[in-house]
Amino acid sequence: MSTAWHIDEDLSRDYTQGRIDAVLASSVEAHLLVCAACRQSLVPAVPRARLDRVWDDIVAVVDAPAPRPLERLLCHMGVREHTARLLGVTPSLRLGWIAASALALLFAVLATGETTRFGMLVFLAVAPTVPVAGVVMAFGRADPAHELALAAPYSIVRLALIRATAVLGVCVALALVTGLALLNDRGALAAWLLPALALTSLTLALSSWFEPLYAGAAISGLWLSGVAGTALQSGDSALFGSAVQLLSLAVAAASSFLIFVRRKEFS
Repeated sequence: MSTAWHIDEDLSRDYTQGRIDAVLASSVEAHLLVCAACRQSLVPAVPRARLDRVWDDIVAVVDAPAPRPLERLLCHMGVREHTARLLGVTPSLRLGWIAASALALLFAVLATGETTRFGMLVFLAVAPTVPVAGVVMAFGRADPAHELALAAPYSIVRLALIRATAVLGVCVALALVTGLALLNDRGALAAWLLPALALTSLTLALSSWFEPLYAGAAISGLWLSGVAGTALQSGDSALFGSAVQLLSLAVAAASSFLIFVRRKEFS
């Protein structure tokens, strides 16, 4: 449209009040793009509050990051959008970490094919430490978005529990899929679950005193040392018998109680 034509007062009023059809509005907007005088004439006619609202909407759409596939999946599963966003930016729920965890579990499962008496213990020892590593990455300074997560409108302990639950769920799913595909001993699929819950909850509880990275490393080290020591003495999977399963359940319960008691200390 030629700039020789200008928007008159009536058209300006109708346009700013939304009383013209889409075709005419498009012509007006095309003219406004090339005519500074007409743009300036519209300034007094448009309420400042409306301009601010439109601009805020534009900024929100342009600046808002696109939802990740995990976020969209969680939203479809009924998880609230803000919770899905917190989980979506969790490093230990990203594809790279999941692939690395799956690879570690795969090597552990393959080790069970060894003819030595320690073959199955390798899987049973490694599997419970994978969710511990995930929790350390999801809650602590290992998370690149650590400071941003702390600024979220959540209590620190709630943030930790949400992320830890998600990480534990992903790790359990990975281990079960890997085990079902490659393990002959189906009993081993369940033997590591309670120890994993105990190690994860104990790591979270100790994180109210220590940096999660140090707490997770210490717990995993003690666990692997205990498995190795027991295996050298007994030569079987006694460490995963009923007594240790009950002990793991007790540790998980005690750790949960500590998390509740010290919930204000996580900050």
